Amino acid sequence: MARPLALLSLCLPLGLLAADRTAGPLPAERAARSAILPDGFRMEVFAAEPMVVQPIGFAIDARGRVWVAEALNYGEWKPTGKDRVVILEDTTGDGKADRRSVFYEGFNYVTGIEVGFGGVWVLSPPKLYFVPDHDGDDKPDAEPEVVFDGIGYKESRHNLANGFTWGPDGWLYGGHGRTSPSDVGTPGTPADRRVHCDGGVYRIHPLRRVWENFADGTTNPWGVSFDQFGQCFVSNCVNPHLFHMIPGGHYEPWRNRPSSRFAYERLPTIADHLHYPGGDLRADLGKPETLALGGGHAHCGILVYRGGAFPKEYENAIFLCNVHGRRINHDVLRPRGSGYAASHAADFLIAADPWFMGVTLRTGLDGSVYVSDWSDTGECHTYKPNTSTGRIYRIRHESAGPDRTQAATPGDLTRLSDDELVVLQRHPNDAVVTLARRVLQERAAKPGWRGEAARSRLRQLALDPLATTPLRLRGLWACHVTGGVSTDDLLRLLEDPRPSDGRDYLRSWAIRLLCEPGTPDERVRGRLRELARSDPSPVVRLELASALQRLPLEHRWPIVTELVRHRSDATDANLPLMYWYAIEPLVTTDPERALRLALTAEVPLVRRFIARRLADEAVAHGDRFDLAPLVMALKVAPETVRGDLLAGTREGLRGRKKLTMPKGWPAVYAAVTAANDPLAREHAVALALIFGDTQALADLRQCVTDPRADPTERVQGLESLIEAGTADLAPLLLELLADPVVRLTALRGLAAHPHPQAAQRILQVYPQLTTAEKATAISVLTARKDMALSLLDAIESKIVPRLDVSAYAARQMFALGDSRLNDRIREVWGEVRETPAARQALIGRYKALLTPAYLKSANLANGRAVFSKTCQPCHRLHGQGGTIGPDLTGTNRSNLDYLLGNIIDPSAEVGRDYRMSVVRTGDDRVITGIVVERSTARVVVQTATERITLSPDEVTSVKDSPLSIMPEGQLEALTKEQVRDLVGYLMSPTQVPLPPQGQP
Repeated sequence: MARPLALLSLCLPLGLLAADRTAGPLPAERAARSAILPDGFRMEVFAAEPMVVQPIGFAIDARGRVWVAEALNYGEWKPTGKDRVVILEDTTGDGKADRRSVFYEGFNYVTGIEVGFGGVWVLSPPKLYFVPDHDGDDKPDAEPEVVFDGIGYKESRHNLANGFTWGPDGWLYGGHGRTSPSDVGTPGTPADRRVHCDGGVYRIHPLRRVWENFADGTTNPWGVSFDQFGQCFVSNCVNPHLFHMIPGGHYEPWRNRPSSRFAYERLPTIADHLHYPGGDLRADLGKPETLALGGGHAHCGILVYRGGAFPKEYENAIFLCNVHGRRINHDVLRPRGSGYAASHAADFLIAADPWFMGVTLRTGLDGSVYVSDWSDTGECHTYKPNTSTGRIYRIRHESAGPDRTQAATPGDLTRLSDDELVVLQRHPNDAVVTLARRVLQERAAKPGWRGEAARSRLRQLALDPLATTPLRLRGLWACHVTGGVSTDDLLRLLEDPRPSDGRDYLRSWAIRLLCEPGTPDERVRGRLRELARSDPSPVVRLELASALQRLPLEHRWPIVTELVRHRSDATDANLPLMYWYAIEPLVTTDPERALRLALTAEVPLVRRFIARRLADEAVAHGDRFDLAPLVMALKVAPETVRGDLLAGTREGLRGRKKLTMPKGWPAVYAAVTAANDPLAREHAVALALIFGDTQALADLRQCVTDPRADPTERVQGLESLIEAGTADLAPLLLELLADPVVRLTALRGLAAHPHPQAAQRILQVYPQLTTAEKATAISVLTARKDMALSLLDAIESKIVPRLDVSAYAARQMFALGDSRLNDRIREVWGEVRETPAARQALIGRYKALLTPAYLKSANLANGRAVFSKTCQPCHRLHGQGGTIGPDLTGTNRSNLDYLLGNIIDPSAEVGRDYRMSVVRTGDDRVITGIVVERSTARVVVQTATERITLSPDEVTSVKDSPLSIMPEGQLEALTKEQVRDLVGYLMSPTQVPLPPQGQP
């Protein structure tokens, strides 16, 4: 039923707003009628249980039938063979499936499906299958063929490879989650020849059986779609939710991916918003804040709508299923520089059914939108799925008329002639266009196809200057997949005039297709260099940067040299990083040429990263790598360029304590310190310490100890002394504990520079410390056995309040591995790790305590104060806090079982990005945290209070733990009133002020 969204809370019966999520879904027809859509739209049931259950993915074939992957095993990989593929068909034309047939049953963990090339493609990790049905009788011709194996599945039930979507280039695209990495190959491929995939988007060529990584990164992309220009977009299951995926791009987050180590920075989301209201989404359903923000952080499925059957304002709209919000979000794309930005529009659909959980979105042959409903409750990973439910709905607009479509549905595309399929490239529904193109591609792959006439007409469309850019692209793509595009055709497109809208995607796609084989001839390379030099379009330059990654290294230099001279590209969201990704492998093959490139580059990021990459190489190879050319570049560089080179060099040497002073350094140091650039001077001083420059050491000590010096310079100077591992620094650090300006930095330094009196001196000043200083002091005191024992004595004597020592700090002490210390921890602080039975008993105890009536009396301000001490160092909530753990704002915080389970038993299911590691150093220091980088250059550990960079030489062992970085026992350190206030605050949908003193 179409109703204005603003009237949602008035239109829905009160019983639906307060529906019990565990009671069961609304009847399918009632759920469809009660869904809230913009005026003129309506949702109808295409199929519902028992006709369809557990629809984890579906595809629409050339006859308009729906092929569904039913995931009966979802939640736990089991070799039961219960997962299956079913075909749903509407034989009467009334918009409802009335025929169901099981095509194949026997998969174990299906996550993706698509139809084409005489069969069905099914992703069921650890394998990707092709089930042949060349005669089209809807029965497998043979057992499934294993196309690829080695696809990860053991690490996570939901964060893994999934798919599929046909791309405009004739490849099959899918998303790959971060938690379950893959090493993909055809069966029998040796380990060293497999393709490692660690998150992002991959693609598969259906004829050549090639698997490629298309773009690297994100967390859990589930859903791939393309716009009218053939640009790729994914929905990311956790925040941020939307990315424009550029071939060869690296995307946030990194999480220590080896494939992205030298990317240094990664491409951001294009969304300028989040979909977070927080709170109880069912109780808040219809409230303005919920409608405005979008329902939560988890998204699954994406569709760039190009069906031609909705009002014009929805053409090229992005639809995403919002799992927690029980809705379909609507984001609006707009051009921005070389790429896009996306803004939030009013949500397209809000379900009244509390079990609605959209997963997949597709456009039907009639231009309507089909959405699968997992029909369940709980988090997106659904620990105990209900295997008896599932729906597929159809959303249409009244403007489609009685036959429910603006353009006549073409019927069975496989029965059309080549000429008819070519005509369909002009169809208003891109779903029809895509299917027609794929059928032509299938025919072209068969021996004896006589398609010269079809290719000629497609070529004419691609080269037609009077046609629109999207229409010409359709002609180009279809001509390409049928083998009808020549190098001369693509070079001709490079001369195409710039369209009035400035979106130069014809030239962009010509570049991509010219470079896809990886060996463009000299004539093509010369033209690409000219485009890099003079083409006014950032879209074209983005494609050049992307395409360079497919070229041999020696062919990249001339093109990239022209690209980095565009000063205006320095502020673009994509171009600086994409230039760097193309340049990075060049740097170590010819360092001097790379430095010449840095000196002429007009993009500061490129300059910084070239220097950083060379410094990284110096760290990896020590004195065998000569930094003298980099120092020479610093000597001759203009001041602005020199600042970037110094910044990059310092970052690359971070964690390194000593390195032989390169030739020419003293002159560079003197010039920088004499110049009026404080930031460059700071970098130079830090580098001088690493190079053993005695003058720099003396200057810095004088600055740090001078109370009249600039406070910022004092802090920065002390940080440099600590970072460089300066000898005999501990006595100075103890002295500086009395100086409020540098005390926090001095405390941090004592962790790396131990002293026999450190614990005594820290505890003497502890009562005068600020909240941040106390947290750092606890971190220092728990890093070594002798200091930890002193801390426990201080807790027992009430010098340090027990609440100041978090469960994280207690576990840090426990990780020191000393039996006497562990007994003392249990005696003074409590148990660090409960047994499974004890954890369940605790959950029951707190559930009995936290009744609705008791939670109603919670002091939310005090709860926020407790949160700021116990949780905020690692977690963000309402836009504030750390980023070590997941952002809590969009999670299912209104569910008490969810909260207690995650707080009391955080290690029940842990993604590898949040697993704890225990790092030991040669001087008996123990650091617990997340290892965010581990390489030959450095080991970087993110703790609850700081990011610690170590030289590999300092590290004696790194022990990875199956435990979450979030410790147990957090609630045990609190009074029952503090537990009530904390849980009440966590369940609150909005931010509240802190109490006057920020203390509970």
